[in-house]
Amino acid sequence: MKKRLLIIEDEKAIADLIIQRFKTSLYNVDVATDGREALALLSINKYDLATIDIMLPHVDGLTLCKRFREYSPQTFLILVSALDEEETKLKGYTYGADDYITKPFSTKELLAKVESYFRREDTLTSQKSINLQNLLLNDAKKEIKINGFKLGLTPSEYLLFFTLVNNPKKLFSREELSYLIYENNLGEIDSRGIDSHISHIRKKIKKCDSTEYIKTVHGQGYIINEY
Repeated sequence: MKKRLLIIEDEKAIADLIIQRFKTSLYNVDVATDGREALALLSINKYDLATIDIMLPHVDGLTLCKRFREYSPQTFLILVSALDEEETKLKGYTYGADDYITKPFSTKELLAKVESYFRREDTLTSQKSINLQNLLLNDAKKEIKINGFKLGLTPSEYLLFFTLVNNPKKLFSREELSYLIYENNLGEIDSRGIDSHISHIRKKIKKCDSTEYIKTVHGQGYIINEY
């Protein structure tokens, strides 16, 4: 089945380059040139992945990111921006972005990252469900439940937590986790992005369980606590 992508970009030249690169038998690609158009498309379609420019007319990219998480939590979101400030990146992660790409960027590299993410997702889907005490992980449904409550994880949060749970004895450095979301070491997520994703996972867990599932080892990284 083809993956459905949404490209949200107000610069026509950039949008055309991305569309040209992604016009393959693997993808159906929709394009929105402003925030209102993107919201209209989101209201009638489900998307596997979306790239969102931050500086958009009518509705900005950060607001769109937040709205995507409300309507389509399983969509993989890549924020695209000429803004490279750490504060903007962290705000993007807080609003639900899975990754952040700074302009200018290569459309060839963007395609490689997208293909790599979908391969990673398919690889994990082939693994079995895990049930550890009050935690139930079912990758066929991309679902994690704790005490019967479903965690509303973003795709990147899901992949991180999935890997930690499936490797309970292994301590992962931030660098290792930064390469986890994509195959073949493509598209490294910076360490602050990883910390932000872990923080969001913990907050979502706390809503249904007081257990500290993810342990921070100072100066080294993260590991699943012993059950």
